[in-house]
Amino acid sequence: MTWRIGVDIGGAFTDLYASNVETGKIEWVKVESSPPNFEEGVIRGFEELESRGVFLKEASQVIHGQTVVINTIITRNGGNVGFITTSGYDILDIQRANRRDVFNFKYRKPTPFVTRYMTEWVKERIDSDKNIYKQLDEQAVKLAAITLLEKGADAIAIGFINSYINPIHEIKAKGIVEQALREHGVTTPLVTISSDLSREWREYERFNTAVLNAYVHPIFVNYLEKLEIALKERGFKGIFYLTLASGGMATSDYVKKFPIITVEGGPISGFMGGIMLSEVLQENNIMVIDGGSTTTKAGLAKNLTPQVNTEYWIEQDDWHAGYPTRVPVLNINEIGTGGTSIVWVDEAGNLQVGPEATGSRPGPACYGMGGHEPTLTDAYVVTGYLNPNYLLGGKLRIHKDLAEKAFADIAKQLNIGVKEAAYGAIVVANENSSNLIRQISMRRGFDPREFTLIAHGGSGPMMAPFIVEDLGIPQIIIPSVQSGVFNAWGMLGLDIKHQLVQTNTISVEEPENILEVINSTFYDLEGKIKAAFRSENIDPDKVEILRYVDMKYEGQAHTVKIPCPSGRLGVEEVEGILKAFHDAHKREYGFSLSDSTVEIVNCDTTGLYKVDRPKIEKQINHGSLQDALLEKRLVFNGSENILMSIYKREQLPSSVTLTGPCIIESDTSTIIVTKDYVATLNEYGDLVIKGGK
Repeated sequence: MTWRIGVDIGGAFTDLYASNVETGKIEWVKVESSPPNFEEGVIRGFEELESRGVFLKEASQVIHGQTVVINTIITRNGGNVGFITTSGYDILDIQRANRRDVFNFKYRKPTPFVTRYMTEWVKERIDSDKNIYKQLDEQAVKLAAITLLEKGADAIAIGFINSYINPIHEIKAKGIVEQALREHGVTTPLVTISSDLSREWREYERFNTAVLNAYVHPIFVNYLEKLEIALKERGFKGIFYLTLASGGMATSDYVKKFPIITVEGGPISGFMGGIMLSEVLQENNIMVIDGGSTTTKAGLAKNLTPQVNTEYWIEQDDWHAGYPTRVPVLNINEIGTGGTSIVWVDEAGNLQVGPEATGSRPGPACYGMGGHEPTLTDAYVVTGYLNPNYLLGGKLRIHKDLAEKAFADIAKQLNIGVKEAAYGAIVVANENSSNLIRQISMRRGFDPREFTLIAHGGSGPMMAPFIVEDLGIPQIIIPSVQSGVFNAWGMLGLDIKHQLVQTNTISVEEPENILEVINSTFYDLEGKIKAAFRSENIDPDKVEILRYVDMKYEGQAHTVKIPCPSGRLGVEEVEGILKAFHDAHKREYGFSLSDSTVEIVNCDTTGLYKVDRPKIEKQINHGSLQDALLEKRLVFNGSENILMSIYKREQLPSSVTLTGPCIIESDTSTIIVTKDYVATLNEYGDLVIKGGK
């Protein structure tokens, strides 16, 4: 079995990237996504790969990043969840007292994903010191399970107060519920307990994580089982992995129990791919932007170290509190601007792009598939930046006249020309993307001028030149790997990963007094992680252990994550952690309190089993610049039509230097080189764009 295959589902396209570990041969395909039955698009992609000689029976691994989890939550089409919790406890309804916008008089608390009708309360109590105050009423748990089943529950979540410090009651209740459901004909009970997903304090966040896991459980398991059957029918006998929001991957059997840990697994693969590429290019500080069909994502890695959060809020913005999840997620921001984002005019007469999108069907107007609303893709076609005849190397026919027709109403509302309206949409989208880069850099204390921007995705290389002009970023790198399938490529380099976090609040006033507690906590977490790898037939001695501590000043509510040395910690190591915390706090919040008491709140342990990463080799491209020249095309730059040279990226010679303005078309993306910028090919075939003056 020689093939490793990455599969990424996007809003409009599903991408597959296959690499032969013996011969080095690669194949990739892009097919239309097929919501809501996403597995159909994936299967169609496998069929296309087979037509190119990539057979699943010869694959050792399939690594899959998907949007089923997040889409199920956003579209509210998940399971009917029943919730069992501590008697008298109403935290899912009470939620948090803080409001993100205190002047918003229309503010409403988020509607819980489980109703009070579907909630059952049972007597039990664990104290905050982890002792049992009141024994679990086991008969009440059984009755609650039967009641919820009769009410139509197809998944059950269990959350008891203080179970993060002692999960004994949740574990016992899970066994009772599963047995009760089996006795009533449920062959595979879907039961989630909060302590399995998180051992961190804050009950609302932990319980909501369990409820969301249960909410997506039926849909996700059904999707995976259909896909597994299809893989098996095509002779696949390897290991089926899914990408994790934390930047790793885990087996499908493991992820079936905890689907919420994959909530943003697809986009994160491209971010990790950017880090893999940067290691070879020796670029230490990077920002990665992924311009997709419906959204644009961006992340930052200083010294190639991504930031990991253990709290992620779904649907949170300046006006909505959102829904918290206690799962490890790489720190990536996202906006609703992509190739299929709809362009519209608001009540104040301002041009807007997104967040609504047409998706793959009906798609942008220029696709000729029935879409009539103007999109960002249509804007690029109208202005001439995108090929007015075809995309995807000729596979997708483009209808410029339909794009112009779609923008006619926008132009009329704004009392300007069609091209001016289309270019205005491009400006708005680029400004949205610049703000996204500001969010991951300036707002977190990083200077974007000290970073390299790696751009991929269908629209990322088009947005990137305008972003660097705006923010003063010194250079852009467009990877030699096809931009449109970069996420799928990045999956091939993900490590197998397990992560555990344990809340154990410790004051660090005198470091020598905490050594025993912190060392024993890490020892226990590492033992559990190694046991998880052992259950997957992976030698624990080959697992790399990474440690972190979440720290805060006494009296603060939120923490800062700090790397922690491996091995047994001594006074010197703890003092080093303290200094790192003060420095990180000053960078994050603009101040530090070196004389204040510091607390360690969580011990965070990650186990990584390294996999062989896809090879990034030097390339020599022969030919001439004249061979790469496709045409000269009039492009509207906002004020005038200018004649630009259009080049085919795959035919550019290694020694080439291109001075902007010009356009470089590849099979899956279009790269814009703006005025006063120069594009060159590095020794690995990556396109490097820098200011020429």
